[in-house]
Amino acid sequence: MTNQRWVAVGYIVLALLSGFFLEHVLLAAFGTFGVTQPLTRPLWNEWTWSSFIGLLAAFGTAFYLWKNAKSREVSFEIAAELRKVSWPGLAETRAATIAVIVASLIAAALLGLFDVLWQFLTDKIQNPTV
Repeated sequence: MTNQRWVAVGYIVLALLSGFFLEHVLLAAFGTFGVTQPLTRPLWNEWTWSSFIGLLAAFGTAFYLWKNAKSREVSFEIAAELRKVSWPGLAETRAATIAVIVASLIAAALLGLFDVLWQFLTDKIQNPTV
């Protein structure tokens, strides 16, 4: 696929995701006020006015960004740079994941040990008879 197609698909996917997120934000906002509560009732199946408003706002923003030459050019440059990246293979990703998990477990054990030690010392300082 060309960079232009990747960018167009990216705009559409981001518009869908942000539209559904905005739908939930609008449902919460419209649900708090008595005047706007009719906008939270279902119109068709599970779709409400909040759904249509959120998706319309998100796709309107995506369309505006697509028509704006500067934002479109930046998007094309990002796509071109991402094509130059050498992505790691499955074996390298698995090894790095295992290394991160092991390092996290070691760090958690050390922090837990320090926490128990400092708690013991703090208790001894505050109440020496314990």
